[in-house]
Amino acid sequence: MALKPVSVSQLNDYISRVLMTDPLLGNISVTGEISNLKYHSTGHVYFSINDANSKINCFFPSSYVRNLNYELGDGLEVIINGYINVYKKGGTYTLFVRSVTVAGEGNLAMAFQLMKDKLDSEGLFDQAHKKPIPAFPRRIGIVTSETGAAVQDILKIITSRNNLVNITIFPVQVQGNGAAADIAAMLDRINADPECADIDTLIVGRGGGSTEDLWAFNEEVVARAIFRSKIPVISAVGHEIDFTISDFVADKRAETPTAAAEMAVPDLSEIRRRLEKSRDDLLVQLNNKVRFDQLTMDNIMADIRRNLEMRIYQYQRQLETAKLILEENNPKNILGKGYSILEDGAGNVISSAEDFVPGRSYKLTFRDGSVVFTYNK
Repeated sequence: MALKPVSVSQLNDYISRVLMTDPLLGNISVTGEISNLKYHSTGHVYFSINDANSKINCFFPSSYVRNLNYELGDGLEVIINGYINVYKKGGTYTLFVRSVTVAGEGNLAMAFQLMKDKLDSEGLFDQAHKKPIPAFPRRIGIVTSETGAAVQDILKIITSRNNLVNITIFPVQVQGNGAAADIAAMLDRINADPECADIDTLIVGRGGGSTEDLWAFNEEVVARAIFRSKIPVISAVGHEIDFTISDFVADKRAETPTAAAEMAVPDLSEIRRRLEKSRDDLLVQLNNKVRFDQLTMDNIMADIRRNLEMRIYQYQRQLETAKLILEENNPKNILGKGYSILEDGAGNVISSAEDFVPGRSYKLTFRDGSVVFTYNK
């Protein structure tokens, strides 16, 4: 006896219930390569995963997409965890995605490049957005694991270089699920907290590890939190050879946490040494200047002395010449040659016979004396 006919929707509903109750298909992990990747305006993501012989359509709900730790791209090899269900409208079975994990070092490198290209195209790495690291900070914030070796290295270096700086540790998870969200949330909290308003610089990072260990610092949520930070950020993740997305978006990249500590605070002993050297150099320059000025002053005084002596000599010669002229023209000297001087009573010299007035007294001066007489015609 034939079964009663069912509608297409009823059939798809039945198949969906069967698939959902299957212990394997209800929680399955599948590996493959992403293709036909499409981001929908609703936040959902659609794509296929393929191997050499087959493919399956995938649906990644927006509620799970927000927990994605990687930037997806065509050709990326991934491991998908989810469940098989029927896409009722199309009547096809679909892998509904709960989480995506990148498979292998090569694919991690590809995921890294995809994220780097995305954020770079948005301008998050532009130098125009980089804030200067303060030269003389008052307070440093350290965002890292409070139990890791990195925080101890940073504290040791900062306190040995500068004991005037206050340090605050903001503990976060630095690897594993939830680490990126923890770091991003801490950065936002620090920037919003009035009690953190005096923090001059933030050091964000951790010590070395595998690519997977460092991956939290490659996630978009951390990159955007660093970019939003009004406080300058130094990224200090891993070792010299390690590069993360945080390094590119931060205001400054340090090769290691130790290098970040050296970059964040000035070395007071080095400043003192430079100040002492500058002081010694200035003293040498001042002494040289004084000696030079003294030599210059001595030369100037010598020139003045020579000029004065020359002027005095010239004036002495002029005086001697004038003395000779005066002596040569002294009337008394002329009187010694037989000449005499005739003056009236008022002392006026009589130079003509017509000037004589009868009855008046006159004075006749010779070399050795004078005679007063009265003129009678």
